[in-house]
Amino acid sequence: MRKGMIPAILGMAAVAGTAQAALFSFASDTNQTDFTFGGLGNAVTDAQDPFDPVVLLVDDDNGPLQPLEFDVEFDADFTISHQGSTQIAPGIFTHSYALDGTFSFTGATGLLLRVDIEGGAMVALGGQNAWGSTDTILGSDDPGTVTYNWFGGDLPLYNVFNGESVGIDDAAFTLTFLQTALGAGVGLDPTTRVPTAAWRSEGSFSGTAFFVPAPGSSALLALAGMAALRRRR
Repeated sequence: MRKGMIPAILGMAAVAGTAQAALFSFASDTNQTDFTFGGLGNAVTDAQDPFDPVVLLVDDDNGPLQPLEFDVEFDADFTISHQGSTQIAPGIFTHSYALDGTFSFTGATGLLLRVDIEGGAMVALGGQNAWGSTDTILGSDDPGTVTYNWFGGDLPLYNVFNGESVGIDDAAFTLTFLQTALGAGVGLDPTTRVPTAAWRSEGSFSGTAFFVPAPGSSALLALAGMAALRRRR
């Protein structure tokens, strides 16, 4: 065995046994025939189609590999509670909401990924009693809690492993083209500041999760490193 090989292998095993970043995302308008989000009152959901297709991307922490693509159904179920509205310019307000709930992705073989958000937020830009055409959904660990559960097989090169994430995790959605049957924008109840009519929007997603590989996965990564070093001798 070449000098330095053992320390290198041990280093790979050590890295494999610690949490590594996994990046998840989907682009806006993946489903070109319908919307991504919808809602009414204090409920924020997916568009409630029988099938809400998106292409979920899994990236290798901005590494050299091409992202993996998964054709999945997107589901969302959030509850919002108005926390305050702030005037930032004449006639322009930001509306802030506490947000809790979950979103998930289901593939051909079943549930692939579920993400739970506690202590998240939703922030909308608009008029005094209306959302404009865009807002954001935010969730992060410390403060709040974001937990990823991956139900698919291990993807060691992408730092994704079957099971629950360990943090620090985050998730964010950008909602655009918000509208009701009356047109762009969403009217709000002047007391509760939640939508008074059903609305829908496009949406995009990006999030980061940290998983710890199981001992067997760590050993496989170490063996892969050993094989790579042997090939380079």
